Amino acid sequence: MSPSPIPRRALFLSLFPLLLASTVAADPVEAKISAIRALYNEIEGAKLRTKKIEFESQDEPLSGTCTLHYRGDELVKIHLAYGFGDHGASDEYHYYDRGSLFFVYASDGSWGFTGETLPNGESETVDSVTEHRLYLGDGTILRHLEKKASSKNPESLKGLLAKAANSPAQDASRGIQLVRHGQRAIAIRDAAGAIAALTAPE
Repeated sequence: MSPSPIPRRALFLSLFPLLLASTVAADPVEAKISAIRALYNEIEGAKLRTKKIEFESQDEPLSGTCTLHYRGDELVKIHLAYGFGDHGASDEYHYYDRGSLFFVYASDGSWGFTGETLPNGESETVDSVTEHRLYLGDGTILRHLEKKASSKNPESLKGLLAKAANSPAQDASRGIQLVRHGQRAIAIRDAAGAIAALTAPE
């Protein structure tokens, strides 16, 4: 004798607790992401006091600026804009809530030769940009998204990035490095501190 079929309603009711459990399990991360976005928007919409520091290393091909953003006396945002050598530059934005890093946005740009020669005899180049977005909770990366674009025409990169979709990051090491930069950057008060934050051993 074959077993009698399970009524659809009974089957749904039996599966409902499992579906509910999986939804509840996913909600805490999404709730944290939503809270991070709210904090980010709050800082971006606030009137902040800024202090800009220029730096240039004597030991490494490293130079750039560090801009500290304060809301009252609280340091809430740090912008590191720097280049390592001639073929790449980065913009990093680190956001803080009561001294804790909670979000990082970074744009890494680089260029290289394609191996082809242009009609004018010059070597052809291609520019590439990778954007990183990291959401953090209690020092742990909750989500790391990235988007990429490359073009032989640098002026088209902005439009290409706007069309590109965010996807789970492939470069975990860069994400870890960005978090460490952000954790060290909160102590920056001068040029030496900015250099130390970017060159300290990983």
